[in-house]
Amino acid sequence: MSDQLNETKHTFDGIEEHDNPLPGWWLGIFYVTIALAVFYVPYYHFMHPEKLPAAAWEAENKAIAEKRQAEAEMAPAGPSLAEKYEAGGWQESAKADFITFCSPCHAADGGGGIGPNFTDDYYIHGGTFENLVNVINEGVPEKGMISWKTSLKPTQIENLAFYVHSLRGTTPATAKEPQGQKVNQNGEFIAEETP
Repeated sequence: MSDQLNETKHTFDGIEEHDNPLPGWWLGIFYVTIALAVFYVPYYHFMHPEKLPAAAWEAENKAIAEKRQAEAEMAPAGPSLAEKYEAGGWQESAKADFITFCSPCHAADGGGGIGPNFTDDYYIHGGTFENLVNVINEGVPEKGMISWKTSLKPTQIENLAFYVHSLRGTTPATAKEPQGQKVNQNGEFIAEETP
């Protein structure tokens, strides 16, 4: 830096402002960054937009999703819900969970209260194991039923679906009137049969 001082005749709070030239090394770096930007911006933003962070992030997420899907397709299929139901071993824990989580709205014997009756052959959202698991997982917010997927484990939800299915055909102390459509033995809707 030069020893000459170029005063600007500005003084603020006793501090004199000088108009000295910028250091050469600083100007050199500044001009190099301008030159690099001339090549960088067109190359990454116009010629190769896939190298931008957002595009790279999307590509990485897509690759992860494809890998997970491939792994899921290659994984051996476990027992179906119907096979788990037939295997048993879920009754005691499912009954305890039903009394704890479901009986306030559906009654301890499944006869219904605020929620529908599980002992008849009429279901609002379907009576298959898959339908029951989905309703327990996702809830029915418009009817006031919360989603249980964040509160219960997947095995607890499956066991609750098994227990609800096992209540069909039982006789509750007080049965709520049927709601929804009639279902067959497998829990599938029978066309045009409503209570």
